[in-house]
Amino acid sequence: MAPRPRLHAAVTTPFRPDGEIDLDAFSAHLEWLREAGLDGVFVAGTTGEGVLLQDDEIVALVQRAAAADGLRAIAQVGRPSTRATVRLARRALEAGADAVAAYVPWFYAATEADVRGHFLALLEAAGDAPAFLYNIPRRTVNDLSPALAGELARAGFAGMKDSTADLERHEAYLDAVGDEGFELYVGAETLVLPAIERGAAGAVTGLASARPELFAALGTALQHADQPGAERAQEQITAAKAEVEGAGSTVAAVKRLVAAALAERGVAYPDAPRAPFG
Repeated sequence: MAPRPRLHAAVTTPFRPDGEIDLDAFSAHLEWLREAGLDGVFVAGTTGEGVLLQDDEIVALVQRAAAADGLRAIAQVGRPSTRATVRLARRALEAGADAVAAYVPWFYAATEADVRGHFLALLEAAGDAPAFLYNIPRRTVNDLSPALAGELARAGFAGMKDSTADLERHEAYLDAVGDEGFELYVGAETLVLPAIERGAAGAVTGLASARPELFAALGTALQHADQPGAERAQEQITAAKAEVEGAGSTVAAVKRLVAAALAERGVAYPDAPRAPFG
């Protein structure tokens, strides 16, 4: 059998009507994702509304994710400032995160030197724990070049989540980071299969938070060299992504799907995004 790609959910964050996080609903969601066959969760990322969360809230989510047996917990700790990112990275690791990841510095325009310094500070803060880069330029304003990604891979970064949704760019990252164990993940649902076929380690996607069975099916098909099965799974993933995007807010649409799935398991999962969004 071929190696199975690593498939992670960019997990959503449930908020109670009073605005506080519903940690029990979050744990129930994690258990469902584990049972569905995913490898891990990406906590407090874009789909998880991480930029709307306070540090203490992210730590609480990480503690729940770390307690979920069989799931790798990657904590997204990126903040606009390096100091805040480093502080949160240390707290997340103390809370039990298996790894930390951070956005390219966001909001203010950043030079390549700014980005390099920011990530090297994160790498130092992570110590012996794996640290990941996260590039989603349509959200962060700033971008991470393949050349700098390669440099940071050689400096010690364990991997990267590429959410550029650009297969040509993804291939450039693959060429830049080499094949010495660096875990390059694709974040665009429509590109999961082609990215893995070109050498990506797997995927970290928001849709996997709501339709984990589709991603698990793709992973199983690839593991068994079932190309038609993998292509069918990718078609289903692409169709499901189109439905989510057609519903307006992607985060809200994914959370509604999660709530519907968990309701079948007797779990009340609040699906409203955090204010002011919704």
